[in-house]
Order: sequence, then structure tokens, then C-alpha cells
Amino acid sequence: MSLVDDIFSSIPAPLIDQFGIDATYIKASQNQTYNPETGKVSGATTEIAMKVVVSELKNKERESIGNGSYVKIIFSASALFTYYPRTTDSIRYSEGAVSRTAKIVEVIPYRGDNPIMHSVVARLN
Repeated sequence: MSLVDDIFSSIPAPLIDQFGIDATYIKASQNQTYNPETGKVSGATTEIAMKVVVSELKNKERESIGNGSYVKIIFSASALFTYYPRTTDSIRYSEGAVSRTAKIVEVIPYRGDNPIMHSVVARLN
């Protein structure tokens, strides 16, 4: 870790815990299978409770992903311990009385293999 990491690494988790909303990270199993006849993916998942900050995408961020309903979700790296988000995973959260599941379509890297927070773009189902 660099000096910057040493100084700032403890900041994201308490801020997200205080200002974020409750969510569930849905980690897909590595052993999932796809059925081409039904279009369904089957396999085990692991659910991890965490806090997240959900925001709209900026126009520049939307250019590369096309049409649809997308959000940016930010969460502390410590919420997933040493696991790194993947595009096979999803995040479930509530927006008012509506439960939303957002499929991760892009992981926005900031700090390589030792991040202090994760930022992902996710498509709302």
C-alpha cells in the first residue's frame, strides 16, 4: 500500500455505512450452467449483507453501455473481504417500497488489486 492508501483506506467504509442503504450482494457460483433451450442460468449463490450508495450514471458513463436502466453502485471493499466484484454477480436493494435487483455489467477499477472501495455499473431488472 502507498502512503495515500494508508491515510485514506479507512474513510469509505464508515461513510458508506452511515449514508448508504441496506443491500444484498449476490455472489454467483463459479459452477453455474446455462440452458440454451430455456435461457436460464442455474447454480448456487451466496448472499452478503452490506451497505451501498446508489446513484444515476453521468451521460459520459452511459455512452459505452447502450439503452436500458442502469445505476452506479458504490460500496466498501471490506464488505466483500478479499472478493472482487464480477459481471456474473448482482446487488439487491430497496428503493422505497420496491425491491430492485441490479445485474453488474461493468466493474470500474480504481485501485487495481487492492481497492478501498468498489464502483460498479449495473442494469436494473
